[in-house]
Amino acid sequence: MEIVLRTETPDGVEVVLFAIVYAKILEEHAAVADLALIDRAIRDPDERQPDPRPGRERFFRREADIWVLAVVEFGERPAIIVTVFSTDQPPS
Repeated sequence: MEIVLRTETPDGVEVVLFAIVYAKILEEHAAVADLALIDRAIRDPDERQPDPRPGRERFFRREADIWVLAVVEFGERPAIIVTVFSTDQPPS
């Protein structure tokens, strides 16, 4: 599978974004489809929280007037970004 982004968490865990997932982000969440923005959300999040699904974590980053939310699955190495979208609500 083609990788469009390779980054790391603040803990040094390698994370990748596959082209097929990025295509869906571009189509459905264009406001946060910038690869540099996604990289910053993973590399330097403002907040991290467990996801409701086991083995996943949510990375939040405030940029301009939106919160970027990236969900990373840690079941494999490297970990994978499964989705990225914007939210009006700050992490709670």
